[in-house]
Amino acid sequence: MSKSEYEAVKKLLQQKRKDIKNNQTEARSILVNAGIFTEKGNLKKVYKDICTQPSQV
Repeated sequence: MSKSEYEAVKKLLQQKRKDIKNNQTEARSILVNAGIFTEKGNLKKVYKDICTQPSQV
């Protein structure tokens, strides 16, 4: 991927993020299409055990 292609994709992603920022329905549909959430709005099994918070040792 060339630098110009990268910049074009980056610009498209930023615009899409702005478009769905206040649209919960569209944001949810994207997550369902990506396979992260089910149609009911639950996380798929493979994502349930992922912890993004740093451990408190």
